Amino acid sequence: MIIVVTNCGLFKNGFESFQESYICDCTSFSRVEYVTQIGKASFQKYAQVKAIIVDYEQQDISLLIALMEIKSVDPELTLILMTREARFSNTIENILINTVADYALNCTDSLRKLERILRELHGCTQHKTIVKNTAWYRIEKASNLTRKEEVVLPYIVSGKNNKEISRYLNLSQKTVSCHRRSIYEKFKVNNLIGLYNTFCYTK
Repeated sequence: MIIVVTNCGLFKNGFESFQESYICDCTSFSRVEYVTQIGKASFQKYAQVKAIIVDYEQQDISLLIALMEIKSVDPELTLILMTREARFSNTIENILINTVADYALNCTDSLRKLERILRELHGCTQHKTIVKNTAWYRIEKASNLTRKEEVVLPYIVSGKNNKEISRYLNLSQKTVSCHRRSIYEKFKVNNLIGLYNTFCYTK
C-alpha cells in the first residue's frame, strides 16, 4: 500500500496515470490511499504501508516534523518527497528533509526515477538517497558532530524537548541532554535560538 499526501488535484490525477502506466504489475502497490494531510495518529490507522509519497510543493516545516514522528514509529517505511525545487535553500528544512526523506525528487523529471524507486521497493532493494544544500554541507563538516549527535540534531531543531527526544529515540533524558549540550558547544551557541541563527545566516 502507498499513501499519497497531496492537496493538488493535478498531482493526484498524474499519480493515478503513473500507477496505471508504470507500476500496475507491482502487487505491493495495488492499493493507493490519497490524503491531504498526515500525522502520527492518522498514520497508525493504516496497515502494511510500504511508502508515503508527499507532494512537497512549498516549505512546510510542520509537515516534515509530522513525517519525522511517523518515521520514529516505523523506521522501515520509505518516504519520497516530490518537490518543485532541485535544491533546498533553508538549512533547517534541509536537516529535517535529510532525516525523514529516503528520496527527494524533482517533479519535472522524476517519473522514471520514481518508477525505479518503487520497483526497487517492491523487490526490497531500495537504497537511501540524501540531499544536502551547500550551506548545511559546510556546517556539518565544520561542526564535527558524532553519529549520535547527527541523529539527535533534527529533533532539537524541530523544537522537541529532551523528554520528547528521549521517547522518540529510546535514549535516557540525561543522554539527550548531554548530546544537546555538546551540539550547542560545537556550534558555539548557548541555546536553540542561537542554533537557528547559525543555520539561518550561514550562506
